[in-house]
Amino acid sequence: MGYAVYYSGEVEVTPSLTEDDARTIRAFVNLEPTDETRPLFAAIAESSEPDLPGYGSLLTVSEERDAILPEEGESRHGVRMWLKLLIEHFLGPRGYVLNGEVEWDGEDLEDRGRLFIKDNELEDVEDVIFNAGPSWAPNHFVDDHLKQALRNLLDSADNAGCSPDLTVVAAAHVDAVRALLPAS
Repeated sequence: MGYAVYYSGEVEVTPSLTEDDARTIRAFVNLEPTDETRPLFAAIAESSEPDLPGYGSLLTVSEERDAILPEEGESRHGVRMWLKLLIEHFLGPRGYVLNGEVEWDGEDLEDRGRLFIKDNELEDVEDVIFNAGPSWAPNHFVDDHLKQALRNLLDSADNAGCSPDLTVVAAAHVDAVRALLPAS
């Protein structure tokens, strides 16, 4: 199959989908050209972001038609893009509101995160791993954004004119590090 990704979670749809809309979503995410999906594919092709995900069949509609679910078991990347396209080109214009979370884990330890959807706003957040592992086998992985923020903070340090135990750093760099660290 190539690179494997595993999803869990669900996205609630309010109100519940009509049977026709559920059928259209199923056909759309399976890349099936039908009378209902052709206008969607055309609208996406004419948009500022005309790409479709590389893989179909990554989403399904719940039996009750009140949720969109990611593919179970081994899957592939693309759920974020499918949800974005559905919200922008189909569900949002029809008055549906999506809320929920979908977590993903890739084959690589650092490839994991969560999609958050609140009132049709989608945000993709990659997990930052802080667990260094046991002292006898440390794992020094840190998110690249956090590494850069820490480098910027250290580069801003200046102790000119200060006592030996005092160093001043730029507040903007401290704020950047704070924003990347989880709230405790």
